[in-house]
Amino acid sequence: MLNPLLLMIVYTVVFTTIMPVAQRNFSIFLLAALLPWLFFSTAVLQGLNSILGNQELIRKVRVPQAVFPLSVVGSNLVNFTLSMLPLFLLMAALKQRFSTALFFVPVGMILLTIFTSGVTLLLATFTVFFRDVRHLAEVLLQMMMYLSPVLYDLNMLGANKNWWFRFFQWFLAVNPITYLLALIREPVYYARVPDAATIAIATGSSFVALAVGYKVFQRLAPRHIHYL
Repeated sequence: MLNPLLLMIVYTVVFTTIMPVAQRNFSIFLLAALLPWLFFSTAVLQGLNSILGNQELIRKVRVPQAVFPLSVVGSNLVNFTLSMLPLFLLMAALKQRFSTALFFVPVGMILLTIFTSGVTLLLATFTVFFRDVRHLAEVLLQMMMYLSPVLYDLNMLGANKNWWFRFFQWFLAVNPITYLLALIREPVYYARVPDAATIAIATGSSFVALAVGYKVFQRLAPRHIHYL
């Protein structure tokens, strides 16, 4: 719990004293999306190397190889769950509203875990055949952080007629992370349950990612041993 707690203290100090933001309790607004994003990105980066990292064990013991990337997601889910406790303490300290919508947060965490598992399985099997996937994933995740509503909200974008802004809006609309982050931020910061469309898109994206990731992983798993 120390890492998220220190992270929250830093962001709270920065956005309340050093760089004050007009939006009320901006540190909570930010952390409500940053913590689930850190769970997703950390699990993916650690999990995509899980097959290579356990190659000696895979050669010696017959075990379903999906256990290795999924165990990484599970361990990061524990860290994510623990990080929510300091967030709730920060909400109490800053007098952020607690509402019954917070009961929806576990649903959002489950859907995010399902989505993360699918992406991790997919990248873990690709990494066996193409070792540069890890480096590409690091760059893409850095880009995705800024192209996803982590540091901002869709309501902050305003209006702009430039072609690149329209493309950016389109990308946000098709980006599943947009809807998955909303499952956590809206109950925590806005004290409301996400609308039905957001829940439906997040749910569909999560199970599609898991189905595709698991199917591809299982199809390619027998060939892993030849590339380890």
